[in-house]
Amino acid sequence: MRGSKYLSELITNPAHILPGKINLIEANTSAGKTYFALNTLPQWAGTPEKVLYLIDTINGELRLRQNIVAISRLDYELANYGEKEGWGEPIACARGKMPVMTYAGFGAEIKNAGIPFWEKFEYIVCDEIQNLVNYQKMNGNKENLERAEKTLMEIAREGKTKIIALSATPQKAREHFGDLCWNVPFDSSCLISYETASTETYASVQSLLLRVRGKTGILYTEQVEPMKKYIAFAREQGIRADGFWSIREEAQAKHPMSEEQFALQKAVLEQETIPENIDLLVINASSETCIKIQGEKRKVDYMIIHHTNEETQTQVRGRYCGDLPKLYLHSTTLNPMEIVVPASYLGRKLFDEDKKELCRTLNLTNPKGGYYQWRKVSSLLEEGNYSVEMGRENNKRYAIIRSKPRDTD
Repeated sequence: MRGSKYLSELITNPAHILPGKINLIEANTSAGKTYFALNTLPQWAGTPEKVLYLIDTINGELRLRQNIVAISRLDYELANYGEKEGWGEPIACARGKMPVMTYAGFGAEIKNAGIPFWEKFEYIVCDEIQNLVNYQKMNGNKENLERAEKTLMEIAREGKTKIIALSATPQKAREHFGDLCWNVPFDSSCLISYETASTETYASVQSLLLRVRGKTGILYTEQVEPMKKYIAFAREQGIRADGFWSIREEAQAKHPMSEEQFALQKAVLEQETIPENIDLLVINASSETCIKIQGEKRKVDYMIIHHTNEETQTQVRGRYCGDLPKLYLHSTTLNPMEIVVPASYLGRKLFDEDKKELCRTLNLTNPKGGYYQWRKVSSLLEEGNYSVEMGRENNKRYAIIRSKPRDTD
């Protein structure tokens, strides 16, 4: 671990937060951005009721709501604020609480509100603001996100409520919002940050999983389908693996989670650790910027980030709060010496269907995003740690893969 101070120890002057701007606070993951928002800002505002917290994902919202100071937008009743009771008087269950919601949820509240409820807040926190930009480039209904962005820009320009944007990777937000951004000054060289002892690249998740059996790790891949595939493969190899994804209705309709997965999600969000019955936690974009795994509760030996985007790699590495022995980053450059063939394919005759199955299992990625077929795979194996013997039986070609003798000198 490097550094000695958290964000709340370095940003102590409210005057450094300017009206009329989106105040960007760029700080590495695990630097205490959430603590700053939940503790420092309510002190500056006089009460948590005067701070609105916006975040990018539902999983992030659920994690924040574990904090005693936070409350959901449904309980806070933002759209009805000022109708059931007098303006400026929150409903009873919201007294002393900070409303937390996603950007999409904020957009929905704006649509339903008859009054500009946001004017009652001293501060609006925009956590992982780059994803307010990123998510609008994805497929699906973006109406609420667009409404949220438009309103936030108007609020910033009016200067009545101060907007604070938190991110470890704010470059896209800076480019998108331009001159509206203000970089809050502080000495970032003092910030606490966790170290990574060793970083390696890999081409095949499956081959890599065979190398890390017996250790505790986290695997990130963007979509749900690959998650399910890697979980199934890991279990076949004796690795206790499971994961969870977004609980949005659309996601669950297509990929319903099991009771065990909901329990895993709850445990990770609430306890900030990997349960002892799991050795490989598999996550995707719904947890890219929000979950925390505390190293002091359970050590993680490795992380696999199956994505080549540097912003994603930075965010995912930050999900583990601890010094990391090994980080594996995806690359399409293959090292034949790192390819590991499952034992079930060794020493037996592999006919065409077996070869195809092995190619799918190894999933050795080519530069076009697909995976290599048998001809290329067999040559890579022979460049690495295996010999491939070709033969024919009943007019059908087969191959036998064997491990090369190790040099014992």
